[in-house]
Amino acid sequence: MAITIEMPKLSDTMEEGVLSAWLVDEGDAVSAGDILAQVETDKATMDLEAFDDGILLKKMIDEGDAVPIGEMIAVLGEEGEDISDLVGDTGGSDDASEAAASSETEAASAEAASSQPEPASPETEAPASPAGDGELAERTPEPVPAPTDASGERVKASPLARRVAQEHGLDLGSVAGTGPNGRVVRSDVESALEQREATPDAAPETAPAPSGDGAPTPQPAPTESVKIDVGYDTETISQMRKAISRRLAQSKFTAPHFYLTIDVDMARAASVRAELNERAEAQDRARISYNDLITKACALALREHEYVNGSYHADEGEIRLYDDVHVGVAVAIDEGLITPVIRNADQKGLTQIAAETRELAGKARDRELQPEEYEGATFTTSNLGMFGIEEFTAILNPPNAAILAIGGIRDEPVVEDGEVVPGKRMKVTLSCDHRVVDGAVGAQFLDTVRGYLEDPMTMLL
Repeated sequence: MAITIEMPKLSDTMEEGVLSAWLVDEGDAVSAGDILAQVETDKATMDLEAFDDGILLKKMIDEGDAVPIGEMIAVLGEEGEDISDLVGDTGGSDDASEAAASSETEAASAEAASSQPEPASPETEAPASPAGDGELAERTPEPVPAPTDASGERVKASPLARRVAQEHGLDLGSVAGTGPNGRVVRSDVESALEQREATPDAAPETAPAPSGDGAPTPQPAPTESVKIDVGYDTETISQMRKAISRRLAQSKFTAPHFYLTIDVDMARAASVRAELNERAEAQDRARISYNDLITKACALALREHEYVNGSYHADEGEIRLYDDVHVGVAVAIDEGLITPVIRNADQKGLTQIAAETRELAGKARDRELQPEEYEGATFTTSNLGMFGIEEFTAILNPPNAAILAIGGIRDEPVVEDGEVVPGKRMKVTLSCDHRVVDGAVGAQFLDTVRGYLEDPMTMLL
């Protein structure tokens, strides 16, 4: 019995996926556990596995097509099995299906033509009935011909490509296909549309109408402003960028944000970090960054301020205060931003946090993170200090109740014991969801974080 393969939900925020590559061909035998394709989600590119044995009878979508969760993308079954009841009209992209559809259209046209009465001769033709006799004459609509190319051959195109072309009034016969066997896919249609937009139609020249005395009639000066074409490049919105746009817009306009900023003395943290890294190198262990110190300080502070480690759930009518401390660390990649999670960060040492952070950041940049490595954060940090940013505010990472924006460490003069001495300062800003975290609670949390960073040896106790 044939089995349909549907687009799976591969992340907690995924709504649709892009099939980036097929790894098997139609007619290939597959076994449970084999990788059928690679799917681009809003977080990473992941493998699509087969859960049953069989023959890949039909691919329902092309490489590069985006489909929502639950939509059929392939059919698995036994060799030679009839799957017409499963694929239905969606199988029209196949040559055989297109030929069948073309034959049905031609047959319907012939039947309609044979059912029409013989045309009357000119001598006996009755005059047409005038309009307004209370009835409208019924007309049989002519079938819409399938798109053809310059040679009259039927154009092979994916359903999505057909829909996009129809929406923009584009003739598929003029589009060169880059898909299998010259099939037109969505990217081909988008390229053709971009080329059409970049080539404005030439305006026809019109000669001025002569006046009565033979002299040309003067034309009024144009009053409209001249349109200046500005060149630009376009790129398809990735699944990750769609998710970022959707989630952060929801966060910004749903959760009432407020912001708290403090200045932290990082002189002792710099000294302790240098000493710890000397020992780490001697033991061939991961070097500790300032970000690792901040992750550890936040994790310990979250243990003392449970509301900052919580989330607001309006539908359930509850505020959740989490037992575990999972710190998400924002990592910038080409497509956007992703937050690998350091789980139970309050229970881990600095070198372990350092090693895990580097491993997860590398996997994030290679788009190899698994869902369990980026889901479930209870608090998030975002560090732009390495880019020279001294201070900024971050948008909450839902459903977290807080996120810490970390600026760069500044070398500047400070006053100690009445004397001006060199100092190291760092500004951090806590964005809070006021539905969970009140101002005093957020301030107390920041004061605890500052205490750990200004006396980092307390984090080692």
